[in-house]
Amino acid sequence: MQSLDLAWSTGLLVHAAALLQVFGFLNRKQLALRCLTLAGSLVYLAYYYFHPDKPLWGAMFWSSILALANLVGIVRLLLERRVGDGNQHHDSFLNIMKVLTPGEFRRLMQMAEWRVAEKNTQLTREGEVAPSLYFVTGGQVEVGRGGKGLTLGPGAFIGEISFVLNGAATADVCAPAGTEYIEWPQATLRKAVDRTPSLGISLERLFNQELARKLVTSWNH
Repeated sequence: MQSLDLAWSTGLLVHAAALLQVFGFLNRKQLALRCLTLAGSLVYLAYYYFHPDKPLWGAMFWSSILALANLVGIVRLLLERRVGDGNQHHDSFLNIMKVLTPGEFRRLMQMAEWRVAEKNTQLTREGEVAPSLYFVTGGQVEVGRGGKGLTLGPGAFIGEISFVLNGAATADVCAPAGTEYIEWPQATLRKAVDRTPSLGISLERLFNQELARKLVTSWNH
């Protein structure tokens, strides 16, 4: 009778673990998904250890590996969410990037190179293909075209027209020393867009917003 009670109790652990993981897979939020699947793995570990016959060491080993992988994923997600914490310029970057899905944002940030200009740095030259796409996170960049100039601050994309049209930049853009910006090499970003068309669509939405903002800025100068 006691063995039947133990089998019934451990059997409940299986159902609890399975339900946790099912709820996790149904959740669209990455962090919640990983936390629920991690909890399910831990409950499975308890079941394998308290198995009525004997502990299932092989199953415990692989459940531990799965739990560890999920834990690493949770830590990475939390670190990504902390990008720019306490920095208003980085916060503005995150706000602008809200049009991206979490997966698209992660892919984009995996390719990102965070820069601080040590000296006056030419980002684009009018009439030449921009080598990279840039996003200003701190300071200001100087934009010149046809003898006219203006400055753009945090939240501005640079080189987006060259990227979209796969052609020449439409203005000279210089980042003075101390300017903070993010850089995505064009070739790398283009390969990512080819592999993930939805990322390209989301970037076009971002660039349309940016062009509208630049148009308003140019009218005010």
